[in-house]
Amino acid sequence: MCRFVCYMGKPLILHDLIFKTTHSLVMQSKYAKKRAEPVNGDGFGIGWYPDFEEPEFKDFEPGLFRSVEPAWNNRNLYYLASKIKSRTFFAHIRDASADLPVSQTNCHPFQFGRFLWMHNGWLEEFHLMKRLIVQHLSDRAYLSIQGNTDSEFAFAMFLDEIAFNDSASESEIESALLRVIDKLTYLRVKAGLATNAQMNFAVSNGEVVFATRFSTLTHFEPNSLFYIQGSIYHAEDGSVKITPKHNALNKILVIASEPLSKTGDNWQSVARNHFIKVSKDSEYTIQPIPSVAD
Repeated sequence: MCRFVCYMGKPLILHDLIFKTTHSLVMQSKYAKKRAEPVNGDGFGIGWYPDFEEPEFKDFEPGLFRSVEPAWNNRNLYYLASKIKSRTFFAHIRDASADLPVSQTNCHPFQFGRFLWMHNGWLEEFHLMKRLIVQHLSDRAYLSIQGNTDSEFAFAMFLDEIAFNDSASESEIESALLRVIDKLTYLRVKAGLATNAQMNFAVSNGEVVFATRFSTLTHFEPNSLFYIQGSIYHAEDGSVKITPKHNALNKILVIASEPLSKTGDNWQSVARNHFIKVSKDSEYTIQPIPSVAD
């Protein structure tokens, strides 16, 4: 399984979260703590919404940089992350699922228009339900798929549900995301699959972020998902830390597959089969995911 980070808040240099926290995402690419296999070396990606002040650039599509190299070994990631500032960004390190190749098109985040999409999980026996998914996709959604991961097929379903609408409201994005989970669960039942599907999805349009923690089988815990609201400061040792103390000017919200600090202090776990929504002011709500699986 993979690891990812979502950020919303005051403009931040990506390097601070990706490299400089005490249990950073790059460190997790070698030494993840919340999974049996600690290495996530099958590529990485960052997606960010440029922090332009000029109104004519407000609706720019997000930037995207993906590579099949391990995150710990890519100098371009190191240099670019130290020069990019954003109010909303995604970062992902990949551990390729069984039988899915390591290629740039299979690296997350996936992007279409203003939407970014990431996945930490695996639809077990995906190959047995792939045809059913394709049958439910529009031609436009099917043609948007460039790789062959279950993650990107789920994104194509989301684009159909949102009708490829960059201007969709928060409630429309939320409904579309929940329908994807519901449809995938239904299609697994239709395909006769009794195995597990882990669906920790993250999606953003730059104005709002949604992240889910979901498992179809009730006796399996979903992959881990944590969040923290607070502010960032630079410690004397050069590391970046997050404290829950904040005000309206410096408030941030970080969602991560596992805490970005060594101890995990002040990080909260998203409950099983729930989702977290983060709005532009870095306020959040957590709600249960209604599903045929429950």
